[in-house]
Amino acid sequence: MFAALAVALSAMTLTAFQSCSSSGCTENRNAVPLAEFLNPADDKVISVDSISISGVGQPGDSILSQAGQAVSQVYLPMRPTHETVSWCFAYKWKQLDYPELNDTITFDYKSIPFFASEECGAYYKYHITRMDYTDHLIERVEILDSMVTNVDKVYVNIYFRVADGEQ
Repeated sequence: MFAALAVALSAMTLTAFQSCSSSGCTENRNAVPLAEFLNPADDKVISVDSISISGVGQPGDSILSQAGQAVSQVYLPMRPTHETVSWCFAYKWKQLDYPELNDTITFDYKSIPFFASEECGAYYKYHITRMDYTDHLIERVEILDSMVTNVDKVYVNIYFRVADGEQ
């Protein structure tokens, strides 16, 4: 009797795991905008290794990138319970490591709950309604698509001033 019950439970567990497969789901189940770093002179992607990127007023300071890691892109998460988020870009080059040179990018947005499907569940989309930034080393910021979904693509271009020969 116990053996038959174990076999029946095994079959139910296998069926449950098969029916919850994510094969029909997209891999990225969160809407997080990807920002790419560019040289304004030629629109080419650049890598920056002496920059620290962290959330302003975020829990635990939300460090996204530590100085010493070469990055050319960064995800800039939004919070569904808020309507604004700010990210601080602190430059850790010896000659630029001054808080007054830090740049900040702020996004105002609307959180939109979205039910993808029974299999994939729900997530939030974000509609960026306004963006502001300081321009110490950031020359400009462009929003490529103001509707942030779970599609993994570049939503924001950040153009940094670069010295000649540092591309």
